Amino acid sequence: MDQNFKFGQLIISKFSPLTSFCMFILYLLLARTVSGKIDPQYLACVAKTCGDGQSISFPFYIENQQEAYCGYPGFNLSCNDKGNPVLKLSSDTNYIVEKILYDNHSVLVSNAAFSETNSDPACTFPRIKNVSLPADFQLAPDQKQAVLLYNCNSSSPEKLLRHKLLAGNCSGDDTVLGMFEDDSDLDSASKQCKESAVAPVAVDMNGEGIGDHIGIEEMVRKGFLLKWKASDCRACKESGGSCGFDADTFHFQCYCPDRRHAKFCTASGDGKLKLKAKVALII
Repeated sequence: MDQNFKFGQLIISKFSPLTSFCMFILYLLLARTVSGKIDPQYLACVAKTCGDGQSISFPFYIENQQEAYCGYPGFNLSCNDKGNPVLKLSSDTNYIVEKILYDNHSVLVSNAAFSETNSDPACTFPRIKNVSLPADFQLAPDQKQAVLLYNCNSSSPEKLLRHKLLAGNCSGDDTVLGMFEDDSDLDSASKQCKESAVAPVAVDMNGEGIGDHIGIEEMVRKGFLLKWKASDCRACKESGGSCGFDADTFHFQCYCPDRRHAKFCTASGDGKLKLKAKVALII
């Protein structure tokens, strides 16, 4: 026999007809609320990790772990075999996501070439390419541009060789020089080298002094800070929702336990108000 019917019989036997009717309707409303299914998109967009402990959520999403609608277009990450999230900023260059700062819409990344090389790190400095940024990313303030010069003449003047990176080729066949773009030696050094690349480096990240008291080589390895442009997730997250994006309509979505909303979760609060109104009307 239906449980609601049994409960109804119990109410009718204990109270007056009007009171019993009101209580039975209230019970049905509450039962419907409690037994409601949780929205699958809300469940799909909970934060995930590649394994390094970083929580990955909107605007980023992990391919093959989270649905594309859980993130902003172009913010898809992959996981490498070391458990690090990887961001592909251009078609042929991967960057390790070192730290995501959700509150100020920034992310610290480093060129994956420094962690993927199989050579002795004490003897090699990977050849990297100039950074090419998608439209939704830009360099954060307080960055400097480091110029890396490859295949330089090993018999260059001493004042230029003082810029030699310690991780240059041990045999000296491929001397690598590194200096900032405003260095007075850059022009003459460029004439002694065959290839070059510009790498942004973080000088200061929220007062942490990432570039203090370390050499240019270490600064390049540590990476640089990017600011991103994407929908603000804060209101949705604070209301208990999971942020996402509808690529078809190109609109932000807030996935809530009951359903999706435009900006933040409101259904639970509205539901309570509606329930109170119905009970008051019945009584």
